[in-house]
Amino acid sequence: MNSAVDLIRAVNLNSAVNFEEPAGAVAAEIDFLRPTLHRPYTYGYEPSGQEPPQTAVFETHRIPIRNARTAARRLSLEKHGMTLIEHRSSVRDFYGDGQITDVYYPESAAVIGAYTGASRVLVFDHNLRRGLSLPLAKDRKNQGRPVLHAHTDFTEASAVRRLRDLVGQEAADLLSRRVMQVNLWRPIRAPLRDTPLAICDATSIGLGCLTAVDLIYPERRGEIYYLTYDAAQRWYYAPDMRVDEAWIIKNYDSAAVSTAGFAAHSAFTDPTPNIHVLPRESIEVRAFALFDA
Repeated sequence: MNSAVDLIRAVNLNSAVNFEEPAGAVAAEIDFLRPTLHRPYTYGYEPSGQEPPQTAVFETHRIPIRNARTAARRLSLEKHGMTLIEHRSSVRDFYGDGQITDVYYPESAAVIGAYTGASRVLVFDHNLRRGLSLPLAKDRKNQGRPVLHAHTDFTEASAVRRLRDLVGQEAADLLSRRVMQVNLWRPIRAPLRDTPLAICDATSIGLGCLTAVDLIYPERRGEIYYLTYDAAQRWYYAPDMRVDEAWIIKNYDSAAVSTAGFAAHSAFTDPTPNIHVLPRESIEVRAFALFDA
């Protein structure tokens, strides 16, 4: 397995895209991991206060976030780790588990398969995010607030571990071919102006900017990447996203020596003046795109 540094180096060397500064960029704040000499950890739940404090510390940087609509034809999943698509879901109630698992999961699998060319798509979980002015259901583990720091959902190690947990012995065969982990992310209330999603072009993530961080849960320990700041990073968002639009975002790709591997992402507060801002409601599903070769 190649290291993240090797994967990023290969993507940067193979990328021939030269982005010009597009119109419509906003200057906004995103939290980045503060560089550290030691492997940091954080919690994937609300600590009781008895646990040691997390060692992942963030620092805020004000950065330009470009309008993806002016570059939509040039932002691709293969080259940049993200693509903005159009897709209208038939789901009318995203808070009913039956609608999500029975309808939206198959829809998402079909969309991801169409855009990646995967022979099989395994959708394995989802998260609903709601703005601060909306209540969260205390008994629903898949509801949360927008995440305001730059991260990926998996590392090489944790993506492979998750696939093995899902499919067991079949993983050895699947991992002999290309495996991609992607998220399908969309607003379920529009236009999206409250904490929209920003995504970092994978080709602009420099050497050493992805740091593996332990994500501790009461019953297990996971691993994700947090991003440290670099002025060369290029961030994008889609202003006023509609419910019939969605992002496909890469968090891992076993073929990342020749393509983008990790597209860090974060919610942010859009500074564009607007008095009609509806609270954020969004859904993301996580999936493995599996290939024949």
